[in-house]
Amino acid sequence: MSCRTSMWNLATLFSIFLGFYNYVPVHSQYGGARDRVRGNPTRGYIPVKLHPCEQSSCYPATGNLLIGREKQLHASSTCGLYEQQRYCIVSHLEDPKKCFWCDANPKDPKLHILSHNISNIVYRYYSGTRRKSWWQSENGKENVTIQLDLEAEFHFTHLIITFKTFRPAAMLIERSYDFGKTWQVYRYFAYNCNESFPGVPINAENVKNLTDVVCETRYSQVAPSTDGELIYRVLPPWMHIDNPYSQEVQNLLKMTNLRINFTKLHTLGDDLLDKREEIQEKYYYAISDMVVRGSCSCYGHANRCLPLPGMEPKPDMVHGRCECTHNTKGSNCEECEDFFNDLPWRPAIGKQTNACKRCNCNNHATSCHFDPAVYEQTGRVSGGVCDGCRHNTMGPNCEQCKPFYYRDPLRDIQDPEICRPCDCDPHGSLDGGICDSITDIINGLEAGRCHCKTNVEGRRCDTCKNGFWNFDANNPNGCQSCTCSTKGTIDNQGCNVYTGECTCKRYVTGRDCNQCLPEYWGLSDKRDGCQLCHCDPGGSYDNSCDVITGQCKCREHMTGRRCDIPQQQHFTASLDFLLYEAELAKSSASCQVVIREPYRDGRTNTWTGTGFVKAPEGAFVEFTIDDIKTSMEYDVVIRYEPLLPDKWEDITVTIIRPGPIDHTGPCAGVHPSDDIKRVSLPSNSRSAPVFPPACLEAGQVYKVRLDFNSYAYDKPSPTAAVLIDSIVLVPRIEAIPWFNGTAPGEYTKHHCSIAVMSNNKESISDVCKKYHNSIAAYVFNGALSCQCHPTGSVSKLCQEYGGNCLCKPNVVGRRCDRCEPGTYGFGPEGCRACDCNSIGALDNFCNVTTGQCKCRANTYGRECDQCRTGFWNFPNCQRCDCHGHADVCDSRTGACINCRDNTEGHTCDRCIEGYYGDPRLGVDIPCRPCPCPGVEGSGHNYAYRCSLDPYTKDVICECKEGYSGSRCDVCADNYYGNPEVPGGSCQPCDCSDKIDLLKPGNCDPHTGKCLQCLYNTTGDHCEVCSPGFYRYDDNDVCQQCVCHMLGTNIAAGPCNPHTGQCHCFPNVVGKECDQCAVNHWKIASGSGCESCNCDPVGSERQQCNLYDGQCDCKENFGGRQCNECKANYWGDPKRNECFKCQCNIHGSETLQCSRKNGACVCRLGIGGFNCDECARGYLGAAPICSPCGECFDNWDRILQGHRNVTLQVIDRAKNIKKIGATGAYTTEFDEMQQQLDEIEALLNSTKYINVDSIEQKLIDLRRQINETESGPLQDLYGLLDNATQGITLANIQLQHLKDGKNKLQQRIKELEGNGTALQEADVQGALNLVHNAKEKADIAAHKAERTQETVNYAERQCKATENLVNITEKEFKEMQDNNEQALQEIKNNLTKLNSIIPDLNHLVCDGRGDPCDPICGGAGCDSCGAAISCENGAKQQAESALSLANKTEFVLREKEAKANDFIRNVTQLNTTLAKHLSQNAYDKAYEAFLESNSSLDEVNTLKLHIKEFLSQNHSTPEDIRKVGNAVLSKKIHLKPEAIKELARKIKETVESLTNIDPIIEATADDLRKVQKLKEDADRAKMQATEILKVAEEVREALSNSSLAQEHAGIAIINAKRDIDEVNSLLDKIGNTTSDAQIRTSETSLQIEQLADRLKQLQTKITKDEVFAQRVIEESQEIHKEANDTHDKSEKLLNQYQQVRKELESKLSKVENSKARANDLFNRAFNLTIKIKEAEASIDNLKNTPEALLRSLEDNIQQLIQEMKQHNEKIAYKESYYKKCT
Repeated sequence: MSCRTSMWNLATLFSIFLGFYNYVPVHSQYGGARDRVRGNPTRGYIPVKLHPCEQSSCYPATGNLLIGREKQLHASSTCGLYEQQRYCIVSHLEDPKKCFWCDANPKDPKLHILSHNISNIVYRYYSGTRRKSWWQSENGKENVTIQLDLEAEFHFTHLIITFKTFRPAAMLIERSYDFGKTWQVYRYFAYNCNESFPGVPINAENVKNLTDVVCETRYSQVAPSTDGELIYRVLPPWMHIDNPYSQEVQNLLKMTNLRINFTKLHTLGDDLLDKREEIQEKYYYAISDMVVRGSCSCYGHANRCLPLPGMEPKPDMVHGRCECTHNTKGSNCEECEDFFNDLPWRPAIGKQTNACKRCNCNNHATSCHFDPAVYEQTGRVSGGVCDGCRHNTMGPNCEQCKPFYYRDPLRDIQDPEICRPCDCDPHGSLDGGICDSITDIINGLEAGRCHCKTNVEGRRCDTCKNGFWNFDANNPNGCQSCTCSTKGTIDNQGCNVYTGECTCKRYVTGRDCNQCLPEYWGLSDKRDGCQLCHCDPGGSYDNSCDVITGQCKCREHMTGRRCDIPQQQHFTASLDFLLYEAELAKSSASCQVVIREPYRDGRTNTWTGTGFVKAPEGAFVEFTIDDIKTSMEYDVVIRYEPLLPDKWEDITVTIIRPGPIDHTGPCAGVHPSDDIKRVSLPSNSRSAPVFPPACLEAGQVYKVRLDFNSYAYDKPSPTAAVLIDSIVLVPRIEAIPWFNGTAPGEYTKHHCSIAVMSNNKESISDVCKKYHNSIAAYVFNGALSCQCHPTGSVSKLCQEYGGNCLCKPNVVGRRCDRCEPGTYGFGPEGCRACDCNSIGALDNFCNVTTGQCKCRANTYGRECDQCRTGFWNFPNCQRCDCHGHADVCDSRTGACINCRDNTEGHTCDRCIEGYYGDPRLGVDIPCRPCPCPGVEGSGHNYAYRCSLDPYTKDVICECKEGYSGSRCDVCADNYYGNPEVPGGSCQPCDCSDKIDLLKPGNCDPHTGKCLQCLYNTTGDHCEVCSPGFYRYDDNDVCQQCVCHMLGTNIAAGPCNPHTGQCHCFPNVVGKECDQCAVNHWKIASGSGCESCNCDPVGSERQQCNLYDGQCDCKENFGGRQCNECKANYWGDPKRNECFKCQCNIHGSETLQCSRKNGACVCRLGIGGFNCDECARGYLGAAPICSPCGECFDNWDRILQGHRNVTLQVIDRAKNIKKIGATGAYTTEFDEMQQQLDEIEALLNSTKYINVDSIEQKLIDLRRQINETESGPLQDLYGLLDNATQGITLANIQLQHLKDGKNKLQQRIKELEGNGTALQEADVQGALNLVHNAKEKADIAAHKAERTQETVNYAERQCKATENLVNITEKEFKEMQDNNEQALQEIKNNLTKLNSIIPDLNHLVCDGRGDPCDPICGGAGCDSCGAAISCENGAKQQAESALSLANKTEFVLREKEAKANDFIRNVTQLNTTLAKHLSQNAYDKAYEAFLESNSSLDEVNTLKLHIKEFLSQNHSTPEDIRKVGNAVLSKKIHLKPEAIKELARKIKETVESLTNIDPIIEATADDLRKVQKLKEDADRAKMQATEILKVAEEVREALSNSSLAQEHAGIAIINAKRDIDEVNSLLDKIGNTTSDAQIRTSETSLQIEQLADRLKQLQTKITKDEVFAQRVIEESQEIHKEANDTHDKSEKLLNQYQQVRKELESKLSKVENSKARANDLFNRAFNLTIKIKEAEASIDNLKNTPEALLRSLEDNIQQLIQEMKQHNEKIAYKESYYKKCT
């Protein structure tokens, strides 16, 4: 009862918790939550609790579903239902009364306690009493059901049953949620589940899923006999439920019917429940109390339920009709209310109310339904579909208008008038007048806008589109297209929709807006349509330009669209271009010309020309002016340089005119008095303008005279003078037409006039240059020719402003046409400095042609710096000292020139190479040819040079490489031959660089056979590896063969000398014979590998263990080859017949039985198949067996013998039956005969035989053999095999160790000796390093000489480039002349064409006018064929024909517009293409220029590096050359890795020496610098080659230019042909009207195209000239830089000669120690090789056996571990079997 009470209390608390806030009445959906507090407002705000369903799911309180439903509760069996029935209570055995009566229908109401109907379980007590009531079934009936039928769907949570008697032995609980149509089992209960409900899982704790159905036993036990409970919970308390609101949980809880089936009674041992009443009355079902806990099912949409109709409410009754919220309806709130179908119905879950949502029909419908497809389409946002939309609406939400209606954007969506009918114009709309229903900017929709025809627009389609006019209903497109140019109309507005008239942009005109206004061009899409011509005011004649290209009309030699760029080889003059030098003017005798040398420190010259005129008081200077091109006012500016501190007060400037002034010209107002002007020269200025300006006329020759009256007004100054540089005529700014008498503000702001007065062109700003260019182009009528001097200028191009050409060195003048002062020799290289000697010359000016300086007395030479012939050392001249072998010497150094008598040297004091003697005065030993052994030229001389021994006076030969001996008549070390015979020679021994060159005796001196090969090589030329060594190719180092000692067949010889492959034993593979072949093992046998022979059926794979041969067996297979059963099994594994051995553990020798029959191997005295009994001849019980005794043994032996004899007799008898007696005993007879023969032979050879001794020995021998073979011998065989294998391996390893030890001992001794020698030869080591340093320095010097060769090569390439450019220049000029001639021919053709214009006028206008006829007009008139009398003209006939076809005229206009567009596109395309080609040509030339500058910079850098190196190098050139050649002749065959390793070991050996640090430090920098110089030289050579390539590209470009000119010629020919075709076409005009019109149009078009092509051709030719000129200019610049490089290289060679002497003096100190250093190097190198070999041998001895032993140890450890595991298993099994009973 305690459990029942607790469950009831828990349920009560749960109900109180759920219904705590249910006191608020529900008036509407959430009526209680929305009420407001009423009453006295002064009492403040009183919060009202929200309805429980307001913000979350809600559920009604739970209760006992049986209360109030007694009539709905039924039982299939009730005690005493039909008559009184006796029953007994088994638990009342000790009570005085144990049997009672039951009566379901008592006649006496007082006996109602005898009634045990099913309704008694609803309430605990009988009505009106405190006596407990119960339900009881009939006696002995086992299959009984109790069923509760509910009036609605409820949520069922748990069931509690209290039994009056024993609980059922088996029962089950079922439920239905469809009012009994289908049933599902909740749970089975049984004392024995397997018996009562077979196949049903047992125990509720095994439930994994909520829907699992199991059988539970704990509520079906016998005890207790009364008040036993059964509790069932729908949701198991031990199972975690993630989502209690899930569909699975809700389906499990809902219920409409509950049925409890009792299937078996507890009979307490009465297993046979028979029909006897005394038996049956003890066993029945009885329930004293039952609680069906649950609540009405509202799916979370109601917090309380109401009674259903017809149901009588009772206290604590759980009603079945939900009071729904969340816009739901139904008994269980299972559907949405009407018009709340916008979302699908769903149960409320937790905080999610899942309330039904009202449909949104925008007040146009009264009902709706839910559509799942719409719900999914909207992303599960809305699924309500409105039914019966009104007000011309449609759609799921009545949100759309019907066709031919549109949504009024000004009305609300719920407005009944939201949809308005379309009002489309039927004449301009499509689709029957349908319009857009909504406005959608993205998709281009506008509500109410109709679908218009192609050329119609407007909301109603009642207006022509922009660009169209003439709205017509009969037009399928609605409107007619305008003919306006889209580029020329404002915002592409098109034309007037009624008249077709176009609206033009700001600078556009014409009916169709297709023309630019005057002085505008380039009709485009820009805002104003056209753009201003903006022609340069000076470079063009006016501001008119081509309407298509914008090209202005340029003055002479001006180009560019705006005429603001001078043509190639032309320039716009600077404003001081009219400059007149004083030194070239006429002056008085008192004036003096002062020539001034230009500044050499980079400063800009402050004067022009060659100098000044020094004018004193009273002098005059008169200038001639003869190059005025424009009549206007000019400012006269005097440029000067003062010599005194005060200004020059009075100078008269007089303009002398050649004649009277033109009274109609700009100078008409000039008075003669205006030509006389006065000016003063301030001392603080360098220029002075003369006021007022002078007006000069074009084409006149004027004189301008300067009279220097007085320096000071108050007194004469006869010594006063001033330096006059020049006068300049500057155009008056106010006189320029477009300035209108006033200089612009920008011009004045930048002081553009002041910049012209001085000579500093660099100070002129870009703004001023812009104005100056325009002014100069106007004053000089265009651009002027550069006229750069071809000799003095770098190219024909000059600066675009000012015209200064790019001059060669020391060349001056605008045209680069003269040498600057202080230079001479005007030529292709420019001018050279005079360099007059400051002592011997009067000044530094020389003759401009010869360069001869003005020498003082007694000085000679061009530079006045030489003594007379035979003397030197100017100015302290002394006689030349040449020992009588020369007459003259160098004037500066005294070096003798042209030494005679085979002598040379500074003073002719030594013999030339190839001669010996002492030619000095006083010794007089003449120079004679070297006899080494023959003289030079005899073919038998092998010396570089010879010398005279100073003591013996005999010759000393310096033999060539490879020769030796006092007369070079024997071969040197490492050479062979017969040099002693004329014609013989010495050749290098070919030992493949495998010998020590420092060691003598490397090869035979006569045959050349190599005798001392290194690096493990052999052969006549050391060309093959020594035995036991190999290499892959001739460039590799011979490596020692590494052959595995066990797998290699040493008897087969050494390894392959090319691959290193060892000779392997059978079935051994690998280069080193260190691996068994696939599926083989046992390499340690020393004779090859054996096959694994793994059984293909029993093994996993064919490969076995390499060491023990064990195959990898499959399950149930065993044995080494896996062809047997596994251990301790027998049988045939291939047939899957393996049986466990049953060997007795005490009686068998081993647990492994015979693998064939399973017989065990028994111990002595044990027998039986399983060794579990005593053997024959033994007594006792196994395993304790004792022998029967000697008697049994004897009898048993006798019987066994008789048995064997009997068996043999039986077998022979069988054979006799088959083959007869003879055949059966043939073998025995033969053996007997053989034995008798042997016995006879023994008897004959032996005199005495001890038969007994022999028999005894035989018996003993047999016994020993039997004992040995029975067991130990077999074990011995296995041990012997292993021991033999181990001994073989150990012996081989021991022998290798011994050999290695002996070699190590021998090498240790050698190392000790070498170490001692090294300690004694520290000095030699140092000398060795010195020798190495010297060799490196020699190599560096040699590379330095090579650098000079590279520089010379670069110079030659530059020369070649310049010659190429010069040649190309001539060809280009010729081509240019040819082009000009061709252009002249074109002009002549055009003249001829003009001559036939009268004939054309006759044909076209019917009047022969030249250029026009007075009546019919012509080509030069405003009209053609307009008069009536001109009806025979082609024009008149054409107009008559055109007037008959208006439609044809409309089509022709469209074609004409397209043709004009095409012409403009073609023009623009050609212009763009020409510009692109020009830009490419310019880019190439500019890249070549940059590359040449880069090459020059790198050559200068290289020169500095060479200079720095030569200043620190200390080697002689001869040594450098010799060692360099030797190094270059070396052949290194080692790989980079081997060289690095060898260098490392040599370094380690050398580091053991001492006293070498100073030497290394002295040579380290030289080595690095030499390497750097070598890299720089290579780079310079590469760049010179690239320059040559550039030059070739230039030449190719020029050839392309030639090709372009050829194409131009072809085009000219084509033009002629076109002209002829035009003439022929014109002759045929008049045949038909249409032909005449078409041919005339074609002719006009072809002439225009021809003119365009000619213009493009001229532009292209000009640009080609520019490109070629730039190439020539840059090539000359490259040549100039190469000359500078050559001069610097000569200076570098002089410095080299000085360094050479220092090297000779320092190398003499280390020459004597070279041999000892070489010897030490040789010994150290050999020692390093031996150490390396010793280390390799030691590593081999250490690694190979150790790896093998380690592998074996690992295998042994694995086997031991496996044995341990097996022992542990055996011990476990043994213990298990011992304990087993």
